[in-house]
Amino acid sequence: MQCDEIKPVCSNCRRRYVNIQSCNWGTKSPGKVSHVSGQFAPNEFSESPVVHAPSEHTSNVARIRLMNFHPSSIASTSRWRSLELRLMYHYGSVVSFTMPGCNGASKEAWQRTIPQLSFESELLLNPMLALSALHLHAHSGNNSEMGLALRRYLDRSLTKHRQALSNPDKRLKEQLWLSSVLLSHMYWLLAHQPQPNEPYEFPLQALRMLEGAKVIFKENNAFLGQQGYGWLGDETLPPVVAEDELSDASRTQLRGLEDDLSALMDAFEVLSMRDDRKNVYLEAKEYVLYHYRAFFSGADTKTLQRFAGFMAVRCQAGYLNMLKQHDPLAMALMARMLVLLSALDYAWWIHGKGDYEAIDRDIRGIDEILPSNLRWIMDWPRRVLNKDIILSRD
Repeated sequence: MQCDEIKPVCSNCRRRYVNIQSCNWGTKSPGKVSHVSGQFAPNEFSESPVVHAPSEHTSNVARIRLMNFHPSSIASTSRWRSLELRLMYHYGSVVSFTMPGCNGASKEAWQRTIPQLSFESELLLNPMLALSALHLHAHSGNNSEMGLALRRYLDRSLTKHRQALSNPDKRLKEQLWLSSVLLSHMYWLLAHQPQPNEPYEFPLQALRMLEGAKVIFKENNAFLGQQGYGWLGDETLPPVVAEDELSDASRTQLRGLEDDLSALMDAFEVLSMRDDRKNVYLEAKEYVLYHYRAFFSGADTKTLQRFAGFMAVRCQAGYLNMLKQHDPLAMALMARMLVLLSALDYAWWIHGKGDYEAIDRDIRGIDEILPSNLRWIMDWPRRVLNKDIILSRD
């Protein structure tokens, strides 16, 4: 393409770049992804300037540290178009079938609604392409081309999402909601990617992203409800059977967990706490116990994956606040819920893969950040992770 020298931005640059302020095509040198949360260093292949993730003002869309890529060049517009076609095909033929189906975003939404609406709106097109690139990057051994594509489309996704939050358009309610769902899933995996020479961090960015999705849903509840969507926190609990209907092996394992949870409550003297804190801990404890009982009752694996993965936003707000403060007991309860996922069938969106592996990293990471005198509270989930305790159901 040739520059037509229209100032300050030529026609070609205006079509190709987002929010560009002046035409300087060809003057930038290759850049790299910054280690600063949610920021990108300028790159000759990027079509937008440095992007900062939305602030707390925009429904708690959190900032997140991304990958340290040093990819090779994707030289031309035609190459990008070919890559986009590949990403769209990969999303439609693979990724959409791996995502969880629930009333928040059913299989119909993943496999039909999102692709159809993406043709009409970049608000959905960009996160759809970013999710597809993330899946390929996770499954292709850090392929640099996919790393660059992930950065490109996540950058654009955050820009469009922030704009939509700041300037709500009633015509885009469904697109905004689905964009928040896509971004929440990506943030869960991205938050687990290790950063060079940095210690583990609890995936608070992903939890804040879920908070933002909850706000979007509640603000558009009537419209989204008419479209068949629902907030995942309102989903019906999986069924359980009476304890005497469980097998002997299941009852034994369930009692072992009950004893472990009781020991935790006693050690932290939960019953002597003021009511607001006590109720948060007791609710979280019962949440964990209920879903293990559902597991031993034979509840559907895909349902259990959703309830285990989204515990932080299904419990009352006080529990999420405790997690944000790295409260030891709150994190220990979360670890017991997450480790159940190790006994369930693999699902990419929650277990992760490669650099984005989640469950092992969370259990061992929580153990690392606890004070040494409290490491014992992670004994039970560590034993499950190490297969010293085998969770199984008949």
